[in-house]
Amino acid sequence: MGYTLVNGRDGIRVADSIQMLRMFFSEAVHDAEQFQKRLNEDPMAFEEIEREVLALFDRGAGLFLTGLISKTMVQPSFQKCAAQLREEYAVDLKKGSERMIQTRMGNGFVGHAVTEYCPPKRNQTDDSTMPGLDVELSQFGFSGGDSPALVSKVARSTALNPSLEVACQQLERDGVVLDKSTVDRISSRAAQELLTVRNRDLQAFRDGTLQATTELAGKTVSVQIDGGRTRTRVPGINLNTLENLGKTQSEATGRESMGRSKEQRRRTTFQALWREPKVVIIYVHDSQGKRSKEYRATIDGTLGDVEDMTEIVAMHLHRLGAASAASICFNSDGAIWIWDRIATILSLAKIPASVMIHRVLDVYHACENLHKAIDELMPSNVERTAIYRTLRSTLRGGDWTSVIGVLENMMSEQLGANNSSANQFKETRRVIEYLRSHGERGHLNYSMFRVMGLPLGSGSIESAIRRVVNLRMKGNGIFWKVQRAEEMLMLRATILSDRWDENRLRAKRALQANGKLSLPAYLTPKPDAQQQSTKTQ
Repeated sequence: MGYTLVNGRDGIRVADSIQMLRMFFSEAVHDAEQFQKRLNEDPMAFEEIEREVLALFDRGAGLFLTGLISKTMVQPSFQKCAAQLREEYAVDLKKGSERMIQTRMGNGFVGHAVTEYCPPKRNQTDDSTMPGLDVELSQFGFSGGDSPALVSKVARSTALNPSLEVACQQLERDGVVLDKSTVDRISSRAAQELLTVRNRDLQAFRDGTLQATTELAGKTVSVQIDGGRTRTRVPGINLNTLENLGKTQSEATGRESMGRSKEQRRRTTFQALWREPKVVIIYVHDSQGKRSKEYRATIDGTLGDVEDMTEIVAMHLHRLGAASAASICFNSDGAIWIWDRIATILSLAKIPASVMIHRVLDVYHACENLHKAIDELMPSNVERTAIYRTLRSTLRGGDWTSVIGVLENMMSEQLGANNSSANQFKETRRVIEYLRSHGERGHLNYSMFRVMGLPLGSGSIESAIRRVVNLRMKGNGIFWKVQRAEEMLMLRATILSDRWDENRLRAKRALQANGKLSLPAYLTPKPDAQQQSTKTQ
């Protein structure tokens, strides 16, 4: 039966919250006189006093929470749940033994707890990575000795601040003093827990056992997918230091050191390769094609390949109950890898024929491509803007065949008037084929889409890419290890979709019954496949 202590490992054994309140009040009464005296002498010291008072009451909150935990630990119902948890754990456990660990609360308060730890019976499983069970603290949602509020605060601070250093500074101002390695470890663990839940959902989805909710039932659903850019660190080529003294890696190997804008004359320990984080946003739109503010979008992403992304999108559509939706609209730019997998997504998610499916090419990307063709055909013509606006209106009206006809006529006139080579106007030819391909597949019927109340643009996914990826994961001098990049992508997607508390609760409950963490398979590639895994899909 566990208990807690305050004021150090050999400090006071805590009985209940009343005991802790009495301790806090005795401290607060003494400090109150000093605060009042300092403020009387210098009213401008109020800001400093305010911070100290908040820190004092943070300690009081920590004492109070520790008292609540101690009182709960001795309850018969709590011990009954502990016994049940041991019995229902994913593997057989050995008899528990007491151990003392340091505990940290969300406000920075540090205490100690004596709890029961049950290691797994190794002869029952060959999996040496399966952790044991911290029977008592796990019921409160602790991760090791860190409270759920602390894990949440640290992970959110790491994900939302521009760097780990700034996150540590912000946490310290909030009374949570942790070094960089501890902050990194806590946030990494939180991300791995979220990834574990997603991996388990994917496995249940493959097995046909993932339960669908009714979240999207009867709704008009939009699905938008796109990719961003970030640089990842991969090992450099091993070189003989003496033989290549003073050389850069590109000089020593005879090939470019990828991703490095400037090489120093020292051994290059890593290469910075560009990778494409793929992101999806699933939301509900109204009858005007605008995103509904009453529904929280689902945002997710991965640095895996297109097949990984396809399965993730299909899993979320199934889990959210898209099979009962009124309609599903796929809106994207011209990336082939997206359009070629829509049918696979619908098949995997088992979307019935009764659900209307719409495919819309983002109108802004279509007009952007049109602009490129006009620029090539009329590089210096004063009428270029007027012609572009006319064709843009025609295209937005859904008459893509007329736009192609005008472009072809303009190209023929240019070729005839200037005796130009047929190899010229490559960009115009590409745009014509781009519009014809999407038009023939029904992706450019904008007038009909507008009447049906469908979104014509993919601004939601463009915004998601910017907020989830670009503002934290892309920048000068930023190089991510692939696993850490996947973890940061998961943290930011969960936070910015406003599903943090919901997904964290799912993770805590899932890991209470089975504490083994599970990461995407591509994060641990085989040695002979390591180089291949770094290529941008």
